[in-house]
Formats: sequence, structure tokens, C-alpha cells
Amino acid sequence: MRDTQNEYLDTAQAAHYLGYSKSNLELWRTMSPRRGPDYFKAAGRVKYKKSDLDAWMEAGRVKAGG
Repeated sequence: MRDTQNEYLDTAQAAHYLGYSKSNLELWRTMSPRRGPDYFKAAGRVKYKKSDLDAWMEAGRVKAGG
């Protein structure tokens, strides 16, 4: 069985997973302070871990009624 939470996605895949555009993720990586999800960069390639994408979305949760 494959552990999909530890799967790494490129920028286009991560954007699709989150429902944002690829350009949004690219912009957020360059902003200071950085606004987007955590990412890895190795050999000039950017990768996102699915569990980090989920954590970033969860951090933006607004509870109803408060």
C-alpha cells in the first residue's frame, strides 16, 4: 500500500490538488513574508509534500460562529 501523504508533487500537481493556479504558488514562494505552503527545493526543482499542503489548508480554517 502506498503512503499518499508522503507523496511529493510538482508545482502544477500541487496547484491542482489545492485548487489554486500554478502562478499563485510560484508568486507565494517569492513573497516576503512567504504566504504559501512549505516546499522542498533540490537541484532547482520545487516539490510539495501532500501532508504539508493539507496542513497549510488546515491552518487557514475559520471556525463557524466565531
